[in-house]
Amino acid sequence: MNSSAHQSRTLLETFPLRTRISPARQSSVDESCSPGGPASIPKLPVQKQVTSLWRNTRNVKNDGDGTRGPIGLRLLHASPEPLIDLVFVHGLRGGSTKTWRKGNDPRMFWPQLWLPMESGLRNVSVHSFGYDSDWASTKRSILDVHDFGRSLLEEMRNSPHLRKNPSGPIILLGHSMGGLVIKKAFILAKDVPDFQDRIKCIFFLATPHRGSDYAAILNKILALSGLMSSRPYITDLTTGSTSAKLINDDFGKFAGELPIFSFYETLGMNLGVSSGLIVERHSAILGSGFKNERVQLLNANHRDICKFDSPDDPNYITLKNTICSAVEDLLKDVSRAEIERSKAQMQILESYLGVSNRPHEYFPVVDGSCLWIDARDDFQVWRDTPEASPENGQMHPTEPSIFWVYANPGTGKTYLAAHVAAELQDFQLNCACYYFHAGGESSSSLAHALRSIAYQMATLNVDVRQKMISLHEEHSLFDPDDARMIWRSVFSKGIFRSEVHTPQYWVIDALDECGKYQELFKLIRNEKPSFPLRIFITSRKVPDMDRLCRLLEGSAILTCIEIPIENSLYDIECYIHARIDELPIDTIDDRQDITQMILDRSKACFLWARLVLDELEQVYSKESVIKILQSIPEGMVSYYERITRTMGEKKFEKHITQAVLLWATASSRDLSISELTQALRLDIDIVLPNMRSAIEGLCGQLVYVDPGSGLVILTHPTVREFLLSDAAGEFRISEPQAHKRVALVCLQLLFSAEMKPPRGRRLLSSKVPSKEPSPLLDYAMTQFSEHVYGSSAEDGELLSAIGRFLQMNVLSWIEKNAQKGDLHCLIRTSKNLKAYVDRRVKSRSTSDREVRNICNWAADLSRIVTKFGEPLLRDPSSIYFIIPPLCPSTSIIHQQFGKRPDGLEVVGYRAQTWDDCVASVNFKSDSMPGTIACGENAIAVGMLSGDVILYNHRSCEKTGMICQKDPVDMVHLADKYLATATIRSVVVHDMKGSIVWEYRMDSACILLFSSADSLVAVTEYGHLLKWELSNGALLEDRKFTYQSHDDENADLCQFGGKPPFLASISPDMEIISLGYMGGTVCLWDIPTGELIGWALDEENKLRSVLLFNPNPNINLLLVIYTNHDMSLYDTWSGSLVKSYKYTFMGILSASCSPDGRTLATADTRGNLRIWDFESLSLLYRVLSPASSLRLLSFTSDGLSVVDATHYDMRIWSPAVLVRKNVRKNVDEDQSPVDGVLQLATIEGQYEALRKSRITALCAHPSLAFVFAGKYTGQVIAFNTQTGQQVSVLYSHSPSDFVTQIAVSEKDYIASSDADCVLQVWKLATSQPAIPTCDFLLLRASLSAPIRQLCFSTDGAFLLVSTAQSDSVYSMQDGSCIGSMSFDYHERHAWRWVQGPGHDGEREFILVCDRILKRYSAKAFPSTLYSTDIALEYNLAVGDVETGIRSAFIHPEYQVLVLEVHYNSGYLSSSTVFLFDLKNSLNDGETTALRPLNDLLPRYSKHFIGVNHRTKAFVFLHMDSWLCSIDMESITERRFSRHFFVPNEYIPLSHQVLPVKSADDNVVFCLHGEVTIIKNGFRFREIQNME
Repeated sequence: MNSSAHQSRTLLETFPLRTRISPARQSSVDESCSPGGPASIPKLPVQKQVTSLWRNTRNVKNDGDGTRGPIGLRLLHASPEPLIDLVFVHGLRGGSTKTWRKGNDPRMFWPQLWLPMESGLRNVSVHSFGYDSDWASTKRSILDVHDFGRSLLEEMRNSPHLRKNPSGPIILLGHSMGGLVIKKAFILAKDVPDFQDRIKCIFFLATPHRGSDYAAILNKILALSGLMSSRPYITDLTTGSTSAKLINDDFGKFAGELPIFSFYETLGMNLGVSSGLIVERHSAILGSGFKNERVQLLNANHRDICKFDSPDDPNYITLKNTICSAVEDLLKDVSRAEIERSKAQMQILESYLGVSNRPHEYFPVVDGSCLWIDARDDFQVWRDTPEASPENGQMHPTEPSIFWVYANPGTGKTYLAAHVAAELQDFQLNCACYYFHAGGESSSSLAHALRSIAYQMATLNVDVRQKMISLHEEHSLFDPDDARMIWRSVFSKGIFRSEVHTPQYWVIDALDECGKYQELFKLIRNEKPSFPLRIFITSRKVPDMDRLCRLLEGSAILTCIEIPIENSLYDIECYIHARIDELPIDTIDDRQDITQMILDRSKACFLWARLVLDELEQVYSKESVIKILQSIPEGMVSYYERITRTMGEKKFEKHITQAVLLWATASSRDLSISELTQALRLDIDIVLPNMRSAIEGLCGQLVYVDPGSGLVILTHPTVREFLLSDAAGEFRISEPQAHKRVALVCLQLLFSAEMKPPRGRRLLSSKVPSKEPSPLLDYAMTQFSEHVYGSSAEDGELLSAIGRFLQMNVLSWIEKNAQKGDLHCLIRTSKNLKAYVDRRVKSRSTSDREVRNICNWAADLSRIVTKFGEPLLRDPSSIYFIIPPLCPSTSIIHQQFGKRPDGLEVVGYRAQTWDDCVASVNFKSDSMPGTIACGENAIAVGMLSGDVILYNHRSCEKTGMICQKDPVDMVHLADKYLATATIRSVVVHDMKGSIVWEYRMDSACILLFSSADSLVAVTEYGHLLKWELSNGALLEDRKFTYQSHDDENADLCQFGGKPPFLASISPDMEIISLGYMGGTVCLWDIPTGELIGWALDEENKLRSVLLFNPNPNINLLLVIYTNHDMSLYDTWSGSLVKSYKYTFMGILSASCSPDGRTLATADTRGNLRIWDFESLSLLYRVLSPASSLRLLSFTSDGLSVVDATHYDMRIWSPAVLVRKNVRKNVDEDQSPVDGVLQLATIEGQYEALRKSRITALCAHPSLAFVFAGKYTGQVIAFNTQTGQQVSVLYSHSPSDFVTQIAVSEKDYIASSDADCVLQVWKLATSQPAIPTCDFLLLRASLSAPIRQLCFSTDGAFLLVSTAQSDSVYSMQDGSCIGSMSFDYHERHAWRWVQGPGHDGEREFILVCDRILKRYSAKAFPSTLYSTDIALEYNLAVGDVETGIRSAFIHPEYQVLVLEVHYNSGYLSSSTVFLFDLKNSLNDGETTALRPLNDLLPRYSKHFIGVNHRTKAFVFLHMDSWLCSIDMESITERRFSRHFFVPNEYIPLSHQVLPVKSADDNVVFCLHGEVTIIKNGFRFREIQNME
């Protein structure tokens, strides 16, 4: 096979590698089966299995009469990785099915059932084209070959499957007249530009290129019959036909270089009147002129040349091999680009899913074993049930089908899973595998399994891969350790909605080794993928199997079987026969005896048999063999003990054995040989030239090397359990000590020279040849904190090593993780370090400096991700010199790395500590929130005005608004929908605001809840309504009537009972809890409607909140009372689990994190509290301004709490929300109490005054000062070198805030206030460090609000623009030069700008409604030129310009800068345009100008100023980076990126935007002071505009 085709296949076959072990003597296996056992199980080769088992239930859907097949082009088989399309075209009186099927047996339809099984055709989709060529029909026909060819071409052009790959090659295969139809379609395609080159190869089966004598005879018979007329298309088939000749001539013009395969018949047919060849050999061959034609015979007559008896039919093999050969040749041309594209996509998904592309398992498949499962009817039904045919290219959602096999440990379940997986792959079916193992978190993690399966499915199927790439591009984020979030984000919203047309198989082994295996069934429940999903599971018999089976009733097809002992014995026997030749035994009788002995002693334990065979391979005498077999006790532990005793005898290298076992046991994932080699060198200072041989020789019976992946793996999970027990003796592994050793080795790598950060900023850009990273470095980077967490917290050596790493190389570690796109590693490390320190401080003082540093870094790591995640991913190197200076001054990252001489410098105001409130948004004064909800990437706030406002949950920027007439009572985000409830109706919108459906309500809702595909509402009358989420179809309407637990009040329930006012639904949709005014909380079973019980409260307090834990594995209901008392109840029994008594504090709101671990509450005194849900332990408290309204909701990632009040919304992200799932008995000497460490409550940090008290800001054009106007009316000067306030210049009325400030080159300063008062002062700059005011030049009270103050270039004139007029004042004496009045409606978007002047003429330029006009400053309002200039800039379709925020003309380049403000729907934003005025201002004749760069508006958000040194325009990028662009870069379509601006530096209302000072620093308003970023322009990274 050529390399390109080989790569195309191997790229997509990155499955766990399996080899097939063939029995040494096949006959002996048959002869030695135990009596009455599995001897009758047939042994069939794969090809026979295909025809006798698989195809017998894969029925082909016939057309109406069940014979010919449908008309038109239909898809027979959709390749999961389609690169080529193969189209079959039948001949005279054939059919799209009939022609290619022998008889009426659907199993003989070889294009659909046989070809897809061929490995060489994996990338081929198969189609069949049908047309009406039935000459026996009594209907008259006017159609000829031209019509059929045209129909074929148009069907291919319009096929949704062929249109998916518009450049994909097409192979056409035609029988008889179908070949002429193909030729005609090929000729017509040459006139279709987008199709003329797609047909790359043609197969002709007995095609009469030169006609057939039998066609003329047939036409005469039809004409003489009187019942049927002659057919034009038959005329085209006659010998010497003009039509055929024209087709041949035209075909020869275009197909000279086309690969053509012509097959001719060799057997005659008996037609009654005569017999012979229908199409002679000379007519079936094109002949000269077609140099790429290959000719071959088939031993068949004209009818049977396209029908075959079986896949072993020689004619089929000949034709199939030829098709495979043609496909292989075509793949040389088409696969290379697809390979590179697929590789690039898989690299993205590898990072997105956090899954390596290396196979991790190796399990041999033994020929002859496990055939018992193939013979089971229920297994065949699971495997072979025909999938529904797609309609209009769409598959219907189907219930998953699960085949669950369980058995005792060691009975060969893994080999069974490997057999099923190998069989499915042999059948060319898409199969993803996962093998659970106890031990490391990843190998027993359901989250890791789901990510691995998603990765494999993307590897196998292009539609799945494209869907997941779309999720990545849409920034669909998830916690890689949260299985439910992965299922919802990756599967429910992604994979299960992809356009897959074939069944998808999962093989999951040892599910019981998964820590949360029950969660898989809860996730599968009610899931209906768009394609058939078939899951094969093996596990031990788990205690809750019956409950899990009932859980799936009605939502999945489930078959459970236990492996019969006789089948296990048969499989073990096959395995023994496969390995018996490896034993040093010569005679057949001895082999049979040992086989029977092993079989008898195995007790159906596959593992036992394998381990015994491993040891038998090392002995040679018969006595030793017998001794091994007789000395093995029945328990596996004793067998392991004997193995470890043997290991202990190798005294010289015992320490190597112990180290290998330790690393194989303690590592959180399997290590490669190279990783383990380096680990041992660093751990015990040993170098092993051949690690594989060392492992096999020293500990090969407990550890082995996967031959496919090269990973070092324990032979069985029980090995790990044994080594951690006292039974292992001198090889016993202390888990905390093992984690400590691994952690120390990882940290040794992390603070090695390889991770050394750059010493200076300039070294970042220097190109140093990259070295191959150390093999263990990736493991150390991602897993070191897991081992730190697993270590004893009392160890001082580990504590010092962690501190050294955090002191030296932590920034380079952050950079490398950001380069991989893995910031979750920082969150995970933060959790682990915090949990490690919490255990230590539980028993020790917190005065230890190293402990405090680790604790501070644990907090900072999570803050870095929250605050700087996006810029860090865009520029990982920003962690060195840009991010640390922007962090709070007391943060550990700032203290260690934030004061570098060549880094950023922040002066003026700066935060001292991390503010737990990371963002805030002010609501409009006339609108108050009534409800709040968080979705995957959005926050929805329902207002009492009827509006629903959407915000980005990271930046808090407004992303949309949905308007309704009635106040919003409830809002809920579900997938891509937003549901609202008002007093009148429940309405579901899409995220763009369009109504999807609406349901009129008779009563108000008290709860909105959603599952995967449905929306649930609970009304105040106790009704539960359930709708189909996508279309609003009502699925259920059930009423729950109050029932009192007090028998004396039972009669009250007969009259409708009490109406509920509180409701909550369990995450699995099984239970609903209802709270009643003056009544007890009732728990109901939703499916049956029966009462489960009551959540009783002895004091009968009034309830305020009902909250089921959202984690389905935590079966708790929380009840919070109005006095803030809290009680936890078991959901199924209603019994009280835990309670918490509060004092003198009312509850306002509560919310639970998505993982169910954390609870947030807000009370009437302004306290926000964070609790551990299960223990009700208080973790955190912060006091904010009290409000009578508080609405709380956790964000989807659980790392933030949204807190809405009457007037604003705050986002809280305290470090306490970054929590580790506490592992039980993580220390041998310390075990957590109830899974929660009882630590002191953390007091939160909050900057109460978050609004900027600065209302106007302006920089001096030449001096290092900025002037700020405040809400108190003061005008204050700040030094831009120090950021300190240097003087109060003057003041307006204390009751009026300053609205505008302007400063001139001649040191005049002008300001206005809210009372329309204008003041102009002359500055005294005799003392450069402290500017003061010399005298008041002008004070005027105007009649309208002042919109703008603008000095002329020389500072001699001041233009004052109000809402009604424009006036110019002379700075010589303060007199008014002139005024110009206007009506409000005359100007829409306008701004004045100081003109550059010409011939000593000073001017002002007005940009109004995209027209530029020039006015004289000294003769205002006289114009300088009569010609106006039109500025022809465009906004996006639908955007409406609302104003011009700023305008500036570059004095040297005479380039006009406009910052245009616009509304896009309900959103507001700005962009920047540049116009070249140099020629326009000089000639006075230019009438229109276009922007200099049409791409810049897509990137720029705010204009900041001009860099004095580089003359470049400085602007704020859309993604909050400060950037600049010079004149040269404008034409080259590139710009410079300098540094990231944190969100709080840019107010969302854009009232006071940053300015650039004369000394090229950038000044921001922050909390009433100025914050100045210095040295920012030293950092420069070129970015291209695309």
